[in-house]
Amino acid sequence: MRYVLAIAILVSGLCFSDAWAKSDKQMALEATISMEQAIKTAINSVPGGKPYEVEMDREDGRLTYKIQIVDATNKTYKVRIDAQNGQLLEKK
Repeated sequence: MRYVLAIAILVSGLCFSDAWAKSDKQMALEATISMEQAIKTAINSVPGGKPYEVEMDREDGRLTYKIQIVDATNKTYKVRIDAQNGQLLEKK
């Protein structure tokens, strides 16, 4: 019985991770702005900054790139770029 339960949990986990991967691929296909373009926009908003993490996400129905940047003084910024039009949405 425990063996069957363990297999069921494993299979459901694999199915969920596959659905998650398809979601990431679908978001990438929906973006009209490339990740490189989004990074350039983000860097322009933080002069001298260097990106160290990028992720794509959907917030309030809007597809965005979230880019984390560190500047020369070691201050960290979180920048959101619209993946459809390249507009800077937020910098904090």
